[in-house]
Amino acid sequence: MAERRFTFAVAEDEERMRDYLCRKVAELDPRFDFAGAAADGEEAVDLIECRMPDLLVTDIKMPVLSGLELVERIRRTNPDLRIIIVSGYSEFEYARRAIELGVDEYILKPVDIESLRVVLRRVLIRLEASAGEVDFEFGLDGVRAGDADLVEAVRLYLQENYRQPYSLERLAATFGCKSAYLLRLYRKATGSTPTQDLIRLRIEKAKRLLQGHPQLEIKQVAAAIGYEDPLYFSRLFKRETGLNPSAFKDSSSDSRAKGQP
Repeated sequence: MAERRFTFAVAEDEERMRDYLCRKVAELDPRFDFAGAAADGEEAVDLIECRMPDLLVTDIKMPVLSGLELVERIRRTNPDLRIIIVSGYSEFEYARRAIELGVDEYILKPVDIESLRVVLRRVLIRLEASAGEVDFEFGLDGVRAGDADLVEAVRLYLQENYRQPYSLERLAATFGCKSAYLLRLYRKATGSTPTQDLIRLRIEKAKRLLQGHPQLEIKQVAAAIGYEDPLYFSRLFKRETGLNPSAFKDSSSDSRAKGQP
């Protein structure tokens, strides 16, 4: 029987520490595959809802959403996510609140390699013990006709309301179901997630705006597709396209100047 593998994501605003954690988790236990990294708490929410990793390694002090705010929000939509807090803050209050939120482990910076190895081993044991239990809990061994209708309704709703403020909790409330259930049902039916599809939809709209209306500022494009923070929009745009919005607009202008479609 093949050895079961798991995925992990990292949320850390300091680039060097973020890269270090991404590299070391994969090195210390090869059963963990890298799912992605985020530079702030809001970006981490999207990353987790899009990629649905098994483990999150997160700092406490981050912009937009702190690590604890991130955990509190994620717990409402993904109660099974395993979480390791990595922080330079040793105050008991942080640790106590992390425990209340169901964080699996709490380790301090500077990160000791052996401590990280031990923590990963404990998390892996928990992941292996719980593997296969989640779909049973939600009864998602298959997608029924009524569930397929729900998924299609969600997809249409996203297409029609992509400019509106979004959260998975709000989306689930609109359709009268739990966010964790909707997330798993949608992924089982489509292979994607509502958040991932919404991001792709918004980025496609942004590309059309950047190509067709080059006079628009980046912040205007961001606002037009539902993002209040232009920097956050720019990071998402680059993650999805490989270019930041300004570079994409310039490349589109160059193509038009050369008569290319």
